[in-house]
Amino acid sequence: MGTTEGHVGLLAPLRASDTPIGDIDVTARSSRRYAPWLWVLAALFCARVFAQPIALVFHPGFLPPFDAWHSAVLPYQLLLASQGVILFWLAWTAARFSTAAVTPNRRIGVSALILGTLYFGFMALRLLLGATILHGQRWFARPLPTVFHLVLATYLILFAHFHYHRSSTQAVGGTEGNDDV
Repeated sequence: MGTTEGHVGLLAPLRASDTPIGDIDVTARSSRRYAPWLWVLAALFCARVFAQPIALVFHPGFLPPFDAWHSAVLPYQLLLASQGVILFWLAWTAARFSTAAVTPNRRIGVSALILGTLYFGFMALRLLLGATILHGQRWFARPLPTVFHLVLATYLILFAHFHYHRSSTQAVGGTEGNDDV
């Protein structure tokens, strides 16, 4: 169970024949397969959000200093507020995947896949440039925020993969997903 020819694990496509109930149960099982990975990525980002103020107040030796956690593009209060909104969305969507309350939508999948791929590519480029020719530029030279941007981009790509792949499968059966995230 959970594997098909040539595919193993999380990204293995499910077929309606895998279950007697059909596409609804397949989509539910599929969304639940994504949920643990979404929760792991959300937890990583949550750890980042909480680690920065801990580094500011307590200066523990096991954490990088406060300034290493952001590139100072945004004032810290605005950064923290935006991270709170992001954390809320991450937890909300991961919970919806956990309870199979998400309906695949091809438009969401395509949009999120484009955005997530561009985001990941730009952040990977930022990391590479910061490690090489732009190591003296503050925005590029801070790898820690970039790594957590890659975490967010990965979350978005995984979210997009579900919507794109599952809506493609449902479209064959004639039940295109709605605008529900």
